[in-house]
Amino acid sequence: MISTILRSKQINKFILLLLGAAVFLVGCSKNDVPENYLARVGDKYITTDDLKFLSIINPDGKVSQGQLQGFLNNWINSEVLAQQALKEDLDKDPYLKNRLDSFKRKLLADTYIRYNVYKNLTIPDSATQNYYDQHKQVFMWENDGAQVTQYFSTSHDTAQEIYKVLRYGSQAEKSLLYQRNHPETKVVTQKDMISALSDAVFGTRALGVLSPIKSEFGYHVIVVNNRYRAGTYQELEQVRDEVRERLLIIAQKKHYYAILDSLKGVTDIEINTALFKNFAQDTTGLSAE
Repeated sequence: MISTILRSKQINKFILLLLGAAVFLVGCSKNDVPENYLARVGDKYITTDDLKFLSIINPDGKVSQGQLQGFLNNWINSEVLAQQALKEDLDKDPYLKNRLDSFKRKLLADTYIRYNVYKNLTIPDSATQNYYDQHKQVFMWENDGAQVTQYFSTSHDTAQEIYKVLRYGSQAEKSLLYQRNHPETKVVTQKDMISALSDAVFGTRALGVLSPIKSEFGYHVIVVNNRYRAGTYQELEQVRDEVRERLLIIAQKKHYYAILDSLKGVTDIEINTALFKNFAQDTTGLSAE
C-alpha cells in the first residue's frame, strides 16, 4: 500500500520496556496483600496502580488489552527470574549496582522528557492539512484497494441468512445483525486477502453485498463499502491519524532538542578530553579523533 515511516509505536515499545523495568524495581515490592493486585509471584504483587503509567505511552491516553496482557506476562517472567537471582545473592554484584544506577538516571531523564517535551503537544488542523497537501504523493494508492466489512460463518445456511438480511433486510435487522456478529471493517488490497476472497472482491467493480464466498475456513459474506483505484490519492480523513502521528513525532523531536540545548547552556559540563583519548585508545586500540 502506501509508504510508511518509523512510527511512534516503535518508540513507545522502547519506553514501555524502560518504564516496565521501573515497576519491576519499585512497584512490586509489597509485603501486604493489596486489594487491587493483578498478579502475584511469591510474595510480590503488581497492582492496577503500578500499571497506570502505561496511559502516558499513547497520545490518546488509552492502553490496549494486548499491551496490558503483554506487560503483565513480562512482569511475571522477570519476577520469577529475579527472585531466583536474589536467592543466589546476585543483587550484591557490583556490576549490577552500577547498571541499576545507570538505569535510574535514564529513567529520570525519560520522565523529564515525558513531562516537559511530550506533554500537551498539540497538532493544529491547519498543520495537518498543510502536511497532507505537501506530501500527497506519499498517500497514493499503489494498488487497487477496497473498504470492506466481512461477516463469517462455518455454516452455509447461516451465511445465506446473513446475505439476505444485508441485501433485503430492514435497517433494524441490519443493526441487530451487526451487533450480534461484530464484523470487521478495514481497507484491503488484493495481496491482503486469500485468493478466493480477493477474486470475489476485485473481480468486479460493484459496491454492496457479495454472495457468500466459500474458503477453506468457512463462508464469508463481504460488503464492499468503497473502492480505491491505483494511482489515486487517499482522502485526508482516511489518513488524518497517520498525518497527525507523523507531525507529533516531528514536533516532539524538535522540542526535545530545543529543551536539551537550553539546559546544556546553563549546566556545568566538562569532558576530560586528554583522558578520554587515552582511554579510547587503550580500549579500542585506535586513536580517538
